[in-house]
Amino acid sequence: MVTTRKKRVAMTEKLKKDVFMACVVRVSREILPYGSFTAVGETHKIHPRTVANLWYSTLKQIPGYQPNTPLDPVSLLANVPETAFTTKFENSGRNPKHDRDMLLQEIKNIDPTARRTIRSLAGAVGIPVMTIWRMKQSKKLKVHTMALKPKLNDDHRLNRLFHCIAKIDKNTINSVAEMTFKRMYNEIHIDEKWFFLVRDGLRCIVTQDEPPPKAISVSHKSHITKVMFLSALARPRFNHTTRQEFDGLIGIYPVGEIDMYVRASHGHQPGDLKWCNVNMDRDLYRDMLFNFVLPDVKKMPIDNNIILQQDGAKAHLPDDDPLFAAKVTELFGDPTAVKLYTQPAQSPDLNVNDLGFFNSLQSRYYQTAPKDGLELIEMVEETYKNYPAKKLNRIWLTLQSVMNQVINQRGDNDYTIPHMKKKVLERQNQLPLSLDVTAEASTYPLDILVD
Repeated sequence: MVTTRKKRVAMTEKLKKDVFMACVVRVSREILPYGSFTAVGETHKIHPRTVANLWYSTLKQIPGYQPNTPLDPVSLLANVPETAFTTKFENSGRNPKHDRDMLLQEIKNIDPTARRTIRSLAGAVGIPVMTIWRMKQSKKLKVHTMALKPKLNDDHRLNRLFHCIAKIDKNTINSVAEMTFKRMYNEIHIDEKWFFLVRDGLRCIVTQDEPPPKAISVSHKSHITKVMFLSALARPRFNHTTRQEFDGLIGIYPVGEIDMYVRASHGHQPGDLKWCNVNMDRDLYRDMLFNFVLPDVKKMPIDNNIILQQDGAKAHLPDDDPLFAAKVTELFGDPTAVKLYTQPAQSPDLNVNDLGFFNSLQSRYYQTAPKDGLELIEMVEETYKNYPAKKLNRIWLTLQSVMNQVINQRGDNDYTIPHMKKKVLERQNQLPLSLDVTAEASTYPLDILVD
């Protein structure tokens, strides 16, 4: 018969206290009766020898205790030191060969480009790879991804700073409470994005005895099927007029046209439909705004003072485009009902599409595995339609935390987005509608800058 060794139980501080208290309670006539270690061990599911070792090691730490002397339960509990049950797993084992503090200081002095992998860092320091790996496992080292960010000049930083300050709720500037950002319920962010059929480096999980899936073959990486989409997003909220939740999804529109194949190939026959991309120019952009975006803007719970935020691409319309104002008058009866607003240059982090929505949407539709351009459009539209409103609302709150960082950095983009634990706050019904403004904003003339 094969016997298996019982897994050793880690003695936590609480478990040590409970075991010692159980032994003290069994003290009778100034001695610990025979069989106490076995009984306590069965109760706490540990070996009697472990109970005995804990009992005697704790007694040795009590000041004035002498072996083979009568036991007083009251005196034992009163004199046992607090450090008697301290568990320090990090101090167990042999002493490390390399001093960790000295290694950390040496690593800080190495150029970041020489520490992109564990192997390269170990070579730069001159220590084994496993030493670096153990330091990473013990949380002394962590991996940081360096993202490429747009290069900014002084004008860019100033415009970014003014843009973020203008989002402060002017009703809270001179109030007793903290200043907060506007709730941005009247804003719609629009932007374009290329969505690819597949991408290099996709992962999948296979069983131990399963062969890996067949690799995806393309003639060249530049020939991967792709479709451009124009996305329009607002902030989700409760619509008090219809008594329903507004999901904030204005619409996502493919940029191109459907055509037919003329010749047969291994993947299609003459007459089969295909998707053809077209270049986005100003006329096409204006046409998509007039025929798709503006009619869908009527989904908004409000019908006036709507801001349509776009980036500064050459194909986009100027803020004072007369044809746009005429179309808004035709649809809404007021030329100021919907206004165009161009966000600061080099600032994709100030648009919710680029900030997190596009990446989130792309990771979701990759799970559907489309086969061609038309399926790609169908999957992206379906994924967009089913996008969770709560998740989109969290992206809008992330935008406000980004604006706080922009204010702190005086318009620069050298910052890290702080974690707010928005999911936890959401479960506790404590997620704010707008964030408090950083104290750095009070150093600017807000009465003049806030619109």
